[in-house]
Amino acid sequence: MRDPDPTRSRSGFTLVELLVVIAIIGTLVALLLPAVQSAREAARRMSCANQEKNLALACLNYHDAQGHFPESNGFYGTFDGQEGRGPASGWILKILPQIEEGPLYDRFKAGGAFEGVFVLGQCRSPAPGKGLASLKDGISVPELLKTQLGILQCPTDESVQQLSDQQYGFPTPCQVATSSYKGVLGDSVIGETNGTTFTNAASQYPSGDYSKPPQPFTTQHDCHRDTRCRGMFFRQSWRAPVKISTVTDGTSKTFLLGEDVPEYNYHSAAFYSDGDWCSCNTPLNNLMNLPASTVDPAFWWEQRGFRSRHAGGANFASVDGSVRFVTEGVDNVLYRTTCTRNGGELVSESF
Repeated sequence: MRDPDPTRSRSGFTLVELLVVIAIIGTLVALLLPAVQSAREAARRMSCANQEKNLALACLNYHDAQGHFPESNGFYGTFDGQEGRGPASGWILKILPQIEEGPLYDRFKAGGAFEGVFVLGQCRSPAPGKGLASLKDGISVPELLKTQLGILQCPTDESVQQLSDQQYGFPTPCQVATSSYKGVLGDSVIGETNGTTFTNAASQYPSGDYSKPPQPFTTQHDCHRDTRCRGMFFRQSWRAPVKISTVTDGTSKTFLLGEDVPEYNYHSAAFYSDGDWCSCNTPLNNLMNLPASTVDPAFWWEQRGFRSRHAGGANFASVDGSVRFVTEGVDNVLYRTTCTRNGGELVSESF
């Protein structure tokens, strides 16, 4: 049909106008996208801090009920000169009832997770009396180790949301859930023989400076196999449970928990006594400048520190239950000494 009035002008966009509008929209999107991403990360970081706070409060509730903080039952170590072994159940297992996971705790207990002696690699053929590698009354603890809990996963880190078959003690094909949150061991020089880069020997407060002599199979500045640790969690803490009364440096000035990225630390099995702690001896966010695929499991002493995928730092929970964000440029002495509960250090800097 012909237009009855061919002289009438028609409304609409010309091609040039349309291109200009598209360019303007594209510019606005480019300007807004970073702001949206920043807001989302801020929300994720807040969610992460809330999860860490809930874990800290669970630890405090456990202390109220048991008279000490949740302990780990190390599979390997020394105590009073004697080599000690245990089921390898970690402190996170102990607080399952305090984070509303009572039924899961009951399953672990019924399966024998708190009994016997764990053997590295035994997860491939579970048997009674093997701790975290136990099979009892039809309940396989290695299967339970695959249980992923949202409260243990930092929302900024996608790697923690995947089961891992690369964790120390649980070789392929064993898969386990990992944790973004680790207990603070102290400032021990992990793997002192190989990790001398992180000894901080020139500091006024040398890291891993213990008054007690080392136990057999340990070194002077490395406590992770025995009970000399000055932090809140270590794999032999069942031998010497930590009480809040020993936090003489102050509960608000002592870190309880911190963040880690399992993709950069092959000791991150969530419920395992050798996967639920880190030392503050290494710098915060150590190795995070490297692609995760280049991290060599053999250099384990470089991995066992705190880190996160949040830009510029990581969340830490103190013994009093408060949570703060610590920047990766934090003063090294302040960082390390805040990770000890009874070091008696006098550091002028503050967070």
